Amino acid sequence: MTDREILTAVLRWSTAYEARRAIGAEKRRNEKVLKEFGDQQFNPYAPTYNESCRVRTAASDASERLTPARRKELAALRELAKVCAKVRVQQRQVDDTSDVIDVDVKLLTC
Repeated sequence: MTDREILTAVLRWSTAYEARRAIGAEKRRNEKVLKEFGDQQFNPYAPTYNESCRVRTAASDASERLTPARRKELAALRELAKVCAKVRVQQRQVDDTSDVIDVDVKLLTC
């Protein structure tokens, strides 16, 4: 297992994690705005009806994008777990600690 493969798995998970969090934050912001509209969001004669429809649609779109983003993040996390397991097995096979290559922590924390 090379450092490049480890770094690739970490970056894939990190990217998926950040994307999922951004979508979730967008969804929560839209739902908060909808809550502020109150009952007027469903009244077609209210002056804020068009704005509430736009926000409701945006919240719905964010909800639809959230599930695939979660699946992608979990797939990347499973891949990262497999890589960690392989590295752990390789490290157990090393008899001398001087043979273990230290991975630069700055590379793993992006």
